Amino acid sequence: MSGKIGEWSMKASVMIRKVRRNAIDLDKYTACINQANNYRIYAEFWYLDVLTNQQWDCFVLNDYEAVMPLPYQKKFGVKIIYQPIYCQQLGVFHQRDLDQYTFNLFVKKLNFKIVRSYHFNEENTAQFNLKGSKSINQILNLSDGNTIEFDKKTKKNCKSFRNKKVEIDTTKSIEELLSFKKSNSTHISNYTQLQKLLHVLDKHHALAIHFAKKEDLLGYSCYIKSKNRLIYINSASSNLGKKHCVSTGLLEHMILENLNKELILDFEGSGIESISKFFSGFGSTKTYYTKYKNLWI
Repeated sequence: MSGKIGEWSMKASVMIRKVRRNAIDLDKYTACINQANNYRIYAEFWYLDVLTNQQWDCFVLNDYEAVMPLPYQKKFGVKIIYQPIYCQQLGVFHQRDLDQYTFNLFVKKLNFKIVRSYHFNEENTAQFNLKGSKSINQILNLSDGNTIEFDKKTKKNCKSFRNKKVEIDTTKSIEELLSFKKSNSTHISNYTQLQKLLHVLDKHHALAIHFAKKEDLLGYSCYIKSKNRLIYINSASSNLGKKHCVSTGLLEHMILENLNKELILDFEGSGIESISKFFSGFGSTKTYYTKYKNLWI
């Protein structure tokens, strides 16, 4: 009998409700996100607002003890959960340890939604038994420089970059970045989203951009400051920049600039083998996050 009473008591103390974006207590939501041991800037309300045009709801545990943001798109008046671009991981963010039972309640509620794609974060994936495909992220712990070892090709390209006397500039503007991207990238379908995101990140002092130049601009790399993570969010190189190994050189510069700090360089991984191999060349390690869906068309 005592076991049943204990189980009933636990269930009675757990209440998860869906809250629409315009009804969220932003102070409590922000406090929950910022105190979470699995913090990601992707879950900040202002970050989601700019990527979804405020089209997201949230599952909330009790008085914001845990939250699960739910971006959606509407089709014929029906909300369909999806993972926005530039937002690799969401999932459940919690201020205290979360038990399997409570986490399962979040997942159960998600099951009743139409989900085209939803990504649970690395910590959710490691801690809980999650259904769904596992995707690879790649990270580099910068706290101990003695443990970082570049592979032979990466070392060679870093040396080539340095020998070509390429200058690294942090004074250029977001608009110069966007103009360069338009001229030198074949993948600009999400240009408007990137433009909005960079400006809001800059407003929140969460953006770092490194430009490479030698008379003309050769390329750039930009990073999101997400507390103890530097997230490699976007980059581009000109044809000349590629010959100067700009992508490798800029990443080495960021690593050396932050070496032996309590930071993680988050490459965000890639399903493209050549890009994944490029990140591996810096000594990155693999972590996993879970992709969930229940809509198969």
